[in-house]
Amino acid sequence: MLRVRGWFLVYVIVLAVLAAHGLELTIASLIIGADPSLAGLATFVPAYALTFYVISNLLLILYTVLLFMLITKRKRSAIVHSVIFNILSIVFLVTWHAFHMKSTVGVVIDTAPNIVLIAYILTSKRVRQTLRR
Repeated sequence: MLRVRGWFLVYVIVLAVLAAHGLELTIASLIIGADPSLAGLATFVPAYALTFYVISNLLLILYTVLLFMLITKRKRSAIVHSVIFNILSIVFLVTWHAFHMKSTVGVVIDTAPNIVLIAYILTSKRVRQTLRR
């Protein structure tokens, strides 16, 4: 039985919350993309930007599922994949900003958890002890 405790449990919960939040934002963006007036907008972002946003969010959600599978199996590769996941999240945030789908302040606020998670996953003894295979 895998026992995830302490800050590693917080890490896993944050990953789950980020995935759920990404799914919510993806669904909302599709609804608003179909009818921008629901958000009080006259127009929404171009189709290519919305498509990139939806696909990138879905990729992050699928990557989170992969991370959960690796963590459940106690795979050491979960550490490297966690770092890649968080870097990819930051890259997508910056790209969404370039497509005018994210404010500068929003990017700064939303990248903070990814930076903290990278630092934690790379320095935690509990992570290295838990993910041994």
